[in-house]
Amino acid sequence: MKILGIDPGIERLGWGLLEKSAEGFKRVDSGVKKTLKTKKDAERLWEIFEFLDELIKKEKPGCVSTEKLFFAKNVKTALIIGEVRGVILAVAAKNRLPVREFTPLEVKMAVSGYGRASKESVASMLK
Repeated sequence: MKILGIDPGIERLGWGLLEKSAEGFKRVDSGVKKTLKTKKDAERLWEIFEFLDELIKKEKPGCVSTEKLFFAKNVKTALIIGEVRGVILAVAAKNRLPVREFTPLEVKMAVSGYGRASKESVASMLK
């Protein structure tokens, strides 16, 4: 089964496609969808929706995984990330895909064994 993991962001939306088999997980593809700051938020959100919808149609994942926002120091950032998460949930629902949500702490704990690991530590473990 293919799993589409999405790290929500309005300027940079990270995504990765994994394939789960009896041997474990294998990276199929990954990338970053960038949107321009010069565009209005609504246009950027629609661009993300269309990108994800096309990616899902092309790759046919069995489920979607995304970050569950649980705390943000910057309210403006939290609001826009919430809007991007709404787009992710909507495009998954449109394509009848189940969604699994994980907090950054849960992901870091699973990958590195420490929930407060740095991004560098997580990247090192993934390599």
